[in-house]
Amino acid sequence: MNLIILGPPGSGKGTQSQFLKEQYKLKHLSTGDLFRDEIMKQSPIGKKAQAYVDKGQYVPDEIINQIISNTLKNIKHDFILDGYPRTISQAAWLDKVLASLNETISVVLYLDIDEEIVIKRLSSRITCPQCKTIYNLNFLPPKVTGICDNDGVKLIKRIDDSDKNTIINRLKTYKVATAPLVASYQARGLLRTVDTNQDNSSIKKQINSYLLSLKGNKNND
Repeated sequence: MNLIILGPPGSGKGTQSQFLKEQYKLKHLSTGDLFRDEIMKQSPIGKKAQAYVDKGQYVPDEIINQIISNTLKNIKHDFILDGYPRTISQAAWLDKVLASLNETISVVLYLDIDEEIVIKRLSSRITCPQCKTIYNLNFLPPKVTGICDNDGVKLIKRIDDSDKNTIINRLKTYKVATAPLVASYQARGLLRTVDTNQDNSSIKKQINSYLLSLKGNKNND
């Protein structure tokens, strides 16, 4: 099963990807983590990415595409793509890579959420710098305030989660870039919309319903 998880900042992509990883034994491929890994290894592609990251610039499609391509060729299937694709052109590249591996995307989960809830979530979001687990002071707090449940590391707040105007600008940028992609996957019959304005338990039930239905359809083929 090969999944894409789409949604604006604060919609819960990281949280639900972790759930999917554990529940369905899938590999979670986050573009942010892949960038950091390549930069840490100082691989040729990592050095190219770092030149843009250090300047605070967007990493060009050709670099992102190459990192994704290299990763998928190693793992081939049973993955969640989080943060990629973000544009129609990236989606086209992904289709080509998967075709070369005789693989396809099984479903695209679109996490739909109201803007005001996004602002509330992001402004109270904290992250573990070590294991990357995301918590929320209002919705999914850690067991011990300010400390990661998994490894006891002190939780941090991302700079771009601190300012309301920054959050609003991130949402506008996301909508412009990703709206055509959502429409494209909808037209292809791959998109499943998840209402993430609800509590985490209800969100998981929606996702399970979609994926169990997907498995059932395969068993009937």
